[in-house]
Amino acid sequence: MILRIIPYLLIIIPIIGFFYTPEPPGTISSDGRQAIANLAYFLFTIPWWCKILSIIIGLIWISSGNEKKESTE
Repeated sequence: MILRIIPYLLIIIPIIGFFYTPEPPGTISSDGRQAIANLAYFLFTIPWWCKILSIIIGLIWISSGNEKKESTE
C-alpha cells in the first residue's frame, strides 16, 4: 500500500514545497505514518533542483508501473 503512495508523494509534496515550508514532524507512533511524515518533511526541505529531480523520478516510477500493467494484460 505504501509503495503505491510514494510516487505520488514524490510529485505532489515538492510542488507544494516550492510555496510552503513546514515545521519538523513531531513524535508520531513508530508505524508507517512516521516514515511518511519523515519523507514528506524531507521532500519539503530539499533544494529546488532536488525537488525537480524528485518530480521526474515520481513521473518515471508511475509511467513504468503503467507500462508493466499494460504488458501483462
